[in-house]
Amino acid sequence: MNTQSHILMGAVLFGRNIPRRAWAGVLGGLLPDVPMLAIVLALKISGVPDQTIFGELYWQNWWQVTNGVAHSFILWGALLAFSFALRHRAPWWTLVSIFAASALIHTSIDFLVHREDAHMSFWPLTRWKFISPVSYWDWRHYGRYFSVFEMALGLLMAGLLFLRFRHIAARAALGLAMLTYVAVPAYFILL
Repeated sequence: MNTQSHILMGAVLFGRNIPRRAWAGVLGGLLPDVPMLAIVLALKISGVPDQTIFGELYWQNWWQVTNGVAHSFILWGALLAFSFALRHRAPWWTLVSIFAASALIHTSIDFLVHREDAHMSFWPLTRWKFISPVSYWDWRHYGRYFSVFEMALGLLMAGLLFLRFRHIAARAALGLAMLTYVAVPAYFILL
């Protein structure tokens, strides 16, 4: 699933009308993809072509382990259990629980919609990867249908958040998120 969908989902599921909780959900939805986004950004700034980034470098052990750490059921589950156990000791532990739950939902969804590009979701216990029959992007494996579903879901979530939060900065961010559902596919089509 695309990063913006994970971000919106974290805000919708955990935000209600409490901005702090929405931001914890946003950060949890974002964090599993941050290492990959940082790597891609650094490589793009360095002038490395997309074919080299996604055709060669993505498959290197260092990148696969990085994705495994960022998408680990074990690590996110442990943080969620730890934060849930301590949530009554300090109010900010509730935000840590929301953050961890959002990251765990992100990891669970990615587990179901990645094929050859799957993550080591049970790292550090194993390097095993679940090769899903569905890909969020590969048209040969239902990616076309999933992309349409994801775009509709993303626009619905952004619209719901637009109604919940009236602050101009929040609405501007939601407008940007909605724009990515057009901009990201346009980028790959133009390539």
